[in-house]
Amino acid sequence: MKEWADTPIQELDGRTPSGLIKDMNEFQDIFELFLYMVENADDDVPYIIIEKLGTFGDKAVSALTGLADSCLNDQNTITVFIHAVLALGELKLTDAVQALIGLAYRANGSETFLDHIEEALKNAGSCAVEPLLEVLEGKDIGKTEEMLLYALACTGAKHKDDRIYKILRQAFRTMENKMPAVLCLNVYGDGRAIPMLKGYLERNRKIEKNLFFEIIGTIRNLGGITEEFVGF
Repeated sequence: MKEWADTPIQELDGRTPSGLIKDMNEFQDIFELFLYMVENADDDVPYIIIEKLGTFGDKAVSALTGLADSCLNDQNTITVFIHAVLALGELKLTDAVQALIGLAYRANGSETFLDHIEEALKNAGSCAVEPLLEVLEGKDIGKTEEMLLYALACTGAKHKDDRIYKILRQAFRTMENKMPAVLCLNVYGDGRAIPMLKGYLERNRKIEKNLFFEIIGTIRNLGGITEEFVGF
């Protein structure tokens, strides 16, 4: 797509698509171009278009959120939904992250929608940390929160914060199904979880094999030793 963006095109009087896009000053023009690329491009929407959308701030967030919302009740528009939420993530704006969190709660637990929202949140980078911390603090962990928690753990792995570890620790201690919390602790990568995970295995010798091996693998990934659990 970068080659396409930087290649002069005869129909554009020899201009490059990137030059034309950079000179667009009306939001509606760039948003209509985004929609055209969603419907007609074989690959992802060129980043230069999303980058230009980002210069319009709230207008871009509102339009992309509305587009994604319009797809929630129609699985036939999943491609449009994917492009809309991924664009929101690529904007790397706090307002866009909050919009993605709102979409997650309006997705009614649909794994298809939640998977793509999770990917967008992870792509948003450091600006996702504070909104995710805010929405998860003190919350019971249901299906949507599990996704948000994992997105927080993935993002937080590169932006460590004690508040993230505390939320992950609390999730492990309180969730009936420990697996999602273990996966989060693994990807977050904080060795302080090792004693807690070892203690859980010592107190619970009859747990599902999948959970047992996931905890063992996590302890090892975090730098711990697991020889004492051989033969459990």
